[in-house]
Amino acid sequence: MEASQYLALLGLWIAGIVSPGPDVLVILRNASLGSRRAGVLTAAGVMTGNLLWIGLSLTGVTVLIAGAEPLQRLLQVGGALFLGWLGIGGVRAGLAARVPARAAGSGAPPEDRDPGGGPDPLRGGPGPSRDLAPGRAFVLGLVTNLSNAKAIVFFVALFANVVPAGARWWETALVYVLLVAVGLGWFTAVAWAGSVERLAAAFRRRAAAVELAAGVLFLVLAVALLLGAR
Repeated sequence: MEASQYLALLGLWIAGIVSPGPDVLVILRNASLGSRRAGVLTAAGVMTGNLLWIGLSLTGVTVLIAGAEPLQRLLQVGGALFLGWLGIGGVRAGLAARVPARAAGSGAPPEDRDPGGGPDPLRGGPGPSRDLAPGRAFVLGLVTNLSNAKAIVFFVALFANVVPAGARWWETALVYVLLVAVGLGWFTAVAWAGSVERLAAAFRRRAAAVELAAGVLFLVLAVALLLGAR
């Protein structure tokens, strides 16, 4: 592979991962409403999913999946159901957060508030929480990434147009390392930025609105996947 091919691959990869989508959304949500650790572990889960997609692409499996329409539709429906579950959980958590917020403003008992003095936006919903378990944060990132069936199209286009079929093994390994390093750096940076105290505090003060917006976005993505499966 020539240097221009590596640069083209990196350019397309960066354009793909920085675009707003489920991965970035779930990392920001867990980092701002949860903790920096939760955000970083979610980013690790997202990148683990990308590792699998990259590995499948380099071995040609994604091309086979893209050519098998029933399997691709199955993946799309499964992804839509998971994103829909996240969306419903976000909407429920957002609506539930508005009640403690009103109660806090009218002198509600302290047990109805979180340790930071604001409403606990995630009580009773499947979304993240202030004490989100490490394993749960990682799995949320992993499954969110794998549920995006559009990744198949992206990776097929990415590798088919840039990586030559006769690439040497070390060239393939270098591609793998470059994409993983750049992706891990980006998603970790997103988690770090989302957990900056001033920004995170602003998100928590508007936790109900953040949860509702995230839930609606997840539902929109789920509907888009279902329509694509048709």
